[in-house]
Amino acid sequence: MSFVVAHLSLPVQISAQQGQVLGSVIGRVMVVRSGAPSQRVLVSLMFRGSAIESVYTDSQGTFGFHNLQPNPYTVSIDDEHYLPIEQSAIIEANNLAPMIFLNINLVPKPADPHAAAQKQPRVTGANPDIADVREFSANFSKSVLKEFHKGVAADQDGNKEDAIRHYAKAVQIAPNFYPAHNNLGSDYVSKSDFADARKEFEQVVRLNQSDAAAYFNLSNVCMLTGQLADAQQYLGEGMRRQPDSALGHFLLGSLDIRTGKYDLAEAALRQAIQLDPVMAQARLQLVNLLVQRGRNTDAVAQLHDFVSAFPDSPFTPRARALLHRLESSAKTQVPN
Repeated sequence: MSFVVAHLSLPVQISAQQGQVLGSVIGRVMVVRSGAPSQRVLVSLMFRGSAIESVYTDSQGTFGFHNLQPNPYTVSIDDEHYLPIEQSAIIEANNLAPMIFLNINLVPKPADPHAAAQKQPRVTGANPDIADVREFSANFSKSVLKEFHKGVAADQDGNKEDAIRHYAKAVQIAPNFYPAHNNLGSDYVSKSDFADARKEFEQVVRLNQSDAAAYFNLSNVCMLTGQLADAQQYLGEGMRRQPDSALGHFLLGSLDIRTGKYDLAEAALRQAIQLDPVMAQARLQLVNLLVQRGRNTDAVAQLHDFVSAFPDSPFTPRARALLHRLESSAKTQVPN
């Protein structure tokens, strides 16, 4: 089950303090049902509507932006082979080593218009596995499907406002058409409109209660708005449906950090790593936790493992820099 993890830190802090450690936005790009992209994908970091930096993914689909001041950012992919997608990333000023982790799932574009007419596009929102819209063709009117497909087309063109208008019209005509609710929630997240995103994802879980990823999406939105009790409740529902989800354990560890349950956070992050050994985000989040707890020796060991496991990762220079800093600090503390 696919799930896009957005940023996990609140509240938003706009300006950096003097001498503050700068943050990173780290992510992995995967193609729905296919794994890492066969070719490198260009990922752009947006700030106030303008691209300020762009990088290509590595062979495993990972990417990173570093030395970022605390601010709200948007990560954007607009590749000719995939439907456009955006995810929000907010770096806050009060973290020791702020790292924002994203998992981005790409949906391939139809091969040609004739093929697209024969095979309706899949849902392109925060939960791409939620449903195949063809399953609803027999149960909903042509006008609903028409508005939905107009919304998908607007998303492909990067026109979020038009997409939202068409999805909203679809759910106005058919309130139970949850693929449109899902895509509305995703577009609202991309606009940092978390209140409306929550309303839409609440409709998704009401209408599609068996889908673990839908609960993960809602839990994540609740974390973004600081509603940690609700985030815990929805995360629990998702984990009950998919207890072996590496992303679920990563999200659980991140929530436990937010609530000060550091031992539980460490256990959850280590479980995420065990379930998905190449999940770089879980490894780096564990390092961040260990540094926060003053366990620099353990953090150094984890960093050695990370740079060994991910030698070509865009995160590795940052990891090496932190490793050097921790090892240098340890040497200065050794008595003569």
